Amino acid sequence: MADLSASPELPQVSPTEPLSTIVRRLRREAGLTLSELGKRSDISSSALSKIENGQMSPTYDTMQRLADGLGIDITDLFAGQRRQSTGRLTVTRHGQGVRQSIAQYDYEMLCADVRRKQFVPMLATIKANDLKDFPNLVSHEGEEFIFVLDGRITLNTEHYSPMVLEAGDSCYFDSTMGHAVVSTGDAAATILWVCSRIVAPLSE
Repeated sequence: MADLSASPELPQVSPTEPLSTIVRRLRREAGLTLSELGKRSDISSSALSKIENGQMSPTYDTMQRLADGLGIDITDLFAGQRRQSTGRLTVTRHGQGVRQSIAQYDYEMLCADVRRKQFVPMLATIKANDLKDFPNLVSHEGEEFIFVLDGRITLNTEHYSPMVLEAGDSCYFDSTMGHAVVSTGDAAATILWVCSRIVAPLSE
């Protein structure tokens, strides 16, 4: 009989590489040109070049499309390496998630060792404090749930008035609706952010 008393705990990866370097390296490892990855990801070659050169900060939607274009899980993109699935149960200890930063948010991806999840749980530090920090509202397939752990945020959406959420408040919304989260308190806010998505086939 299998021993169920010990949960499988695997080391989490916190990459030192910026996302721009990771994208360039994974693209080259996949043997893809900028144009080829752009077509696979539905991202223009010029925008992809700016991402790889650190001149453009990709949104979560863009990162998801890049991962799909590379044939990897978004957790692999955050971690900076293609990894084999480690089963269907994993633990993330406090502060040991896979970290990645963009201009508007600092992400800590939780339980990243399980790939092809139906939803992606993250802790996010909200650095943006104005809608001007976003080139446009973000929209993508799926649904999202946010729970404010500390600070105050404003959820801006395409079809609803801006909504202020305090610590302990939560919200669930359709990701296809344009949206952006900004911190409106005295300091950066922290939220639990869960995104669902349609799982795309992965290359092995």
